[in-house]
Amino acid sequence: MAFMVKSMVGGQLKNLTGGLGGEEKSEGEKSPAEAQGMTREEYEEYQRQLVEEKMERDAQFAQRKAERATVRSHFREKYRLPK
Repeated sequence: MAFMVKSMVGGQLKNLTGGLGGEEKSEGEKSPAEAQGMTREEYEEYQRQLVEEKMERDAQFAQRKAERATVRSHFREKYRLPK
């Protein structure tokens, strides 16, 4: 409850005072981990997982692409179709 009041009133109060004496970092100055509410280690692990998942998706896509190419070439040969 206090958080909601502080977030609603704090932003308006900061606008009125012009942000004078504000020791807190503004939204633009936060690190990406802080912006998402994670610690630095959690954020790095999250980024590592994203990279691994992307590599897996790319590998699966390449596999499917190769399979489709094989099927296409098979049908081209079977029905004597030009490329």
